[in-house]
Amino acid sequence: MKNKIFSQTITFNGHENILGTHYNTLEVTKENDISKRADCIIGVSSTAGCADINSELASHIKQNGKMAFVIRVEELDFSFLGFGSKSLHLSDPHEIVLRKSDYASSRTLAIRCTAAAVDLPREMILRLQDPDSKGELEIIAVDEYFREELPVVEFA
Repeated sequence: MKNKIFSQTITFNGHENILGTHYNTLEVTKENDISKRADCIIGVSSTAGCADINSELASHIKQNGKMAFVIRVEELDFSFLGFGSKSLHLSDPHEIVLRKSDYASSRTLAIRCTAAAVDLPREMILRLQDPDSKGELEIIAVDEYFREELPVVEFA
């Protein structure tokens, strides 16, 4: 991917209660169990929370940096964009939340994202409802000139 500065990949597991129906946020958590009320969570038992983001990437985020995100589940990929902000603390040890809004909290990794949980392909969500499924969230710091159209998986 041209304009890529650096990246970090976080792995997570599926869970039977994953719904992926939230319109404004997408989340992965280190927690092992979730209820069906957690409609923004797409992965559990993740390998990182916001506090675990590597220092180069954290610096990029806190300087209003632009990011590309790629979610992978088996052979399926889904990509979208988001932005960092000086108001992001990146201090939550358990969760990573990506938001369409400008809301910042200790759990927020990116704001003004172009996708939320509901935007993931339903086939991907169905696979993530299997507790044995594995997924990845790649966070890619890109430069300000990054304009590349990201591939989005579409299903018939």
